[in-house]
Order: sequence, then C-alpha cells, then structure tokens
Amino acid sequence: MNHKPHKQYTLDDGTTTTAIEVSKRIGITLKNARTRLSVHSDPLKVFRAKQEHLREDSPESYKMRKIMKRGIYDEYFVLCFKTI
Repeated sequence: MNHKPHKQYTLDDGTTTTAIEVSKRIGITLKNARTRLSVHSDPLKVFRAKQEHLREDSPESYKMRKIMKRGIYDEYFVLCFKTI
C-alpha cells in the first residue's frame, strides 16, 4: 500500500515540519495542526500551547463579558427583575 508523503511546511526560522510533528508535540488534533501551519509561519505561534476552555461563568468568558457590557438597565435585565 502506497502512503502519500506528508506535506512539509517551512517556518520563518528555516526549519521544516509536518502537521503530524506539530500535533504530537503540542497535543492537538491533526486538523488543528494543519490549520496552524496554514495560517502561521512563526514558530512561536505554531508551537504555542493549546488554550484551555474557559468556564461559562468565568469573567473572562465571552458570554459573561457580553452580559456585563449590557449594563443593569438593559431591557432583558429589567424583564428578569419584574418577574422576580
């Protein structure tokens, strides 16, 4: 059975790597490794550690920032307070 050779990506510092090497080194999926190599050529960005998921009630999460940006006088908050 013939295996297709893996695509080699050249980074800014001159090193070459494959998506399989990136995925094994960082612990991400092969698809995510291919995406990183397609978008970035900076080794620091390619080999950056994967992000952990933020909990939804964490103040850094997108949902909480969006809610806090609305303010207390938003129509949804007023409606909630009326029903309480």
